Amino acid sequence: MSTESTALTEILRVTFQACAPVFEQMSWSEDEIRTAQQRHPHAADTLHHSFTLLRPTSERMNTEFVYRGHCRELLDRVATGKDTRPGTAAEIVIALCGVAMATPINTAAEGLVFRMWATAFPEQSEIDTNRQHRERLHGARIDDAESLMRTKLTVADRALGPIACSGRHHGERVTCTYAAQPLPRDPGSAPSTPATA
Repeated sequence: MSTESTALTEILRVTFQACAPVFEQMSWSEDEIRTAQQRHPHAADTLHHSFTLLRPTSERMNTEFVYRGHCRELLDRVATGKDTRPGTAAEIVIALCGVAMATPINTAAEGLVFRMWATAFPEQSEIDTNRQHRERLHGARIDDAESLMRTKLTVADRALGPIACSGRHHGERVTCTYAAQPLPRDPGSAPSTPATA
């Protein structure tokens, strides 16, 4: 193998290695979009066009379950017409765990970590066996802490802008509510169907 070929092979290997985690996260987000479309079929087209909202906001989102929890909440907000800018439960867990590693946190913040963990990562093990008791005792303070943290962790530009669609989703012709007008059929092709994915 020539020196140039070896160098090119090494450049491609390093590039692929550097990009692999990004492509993996993209796969997780696409999977979460498909799952959200099944939960909210009325918003399937909007959810398809929501990929840009799913940018990770922390290196901790390189962990699959953390990133998926973040995406799930944002996609549910899109489907229900809620504001996507305030911090997500996953973002709150990440922020408060960072604070707790530097200094002790108060009871409300501790309760909020446990609440947000259960909200963002329901498929993970429960980390607070006393959560119901804690919520009864400190629920109002935890509510206040949640409101404050969601506001403090707001991402100002995390909102859907105008959506323009070419009438294709992942290369497939679809009837999308955001397409300016339906694409003409290719000769010999079957009629297009409404988007579900």
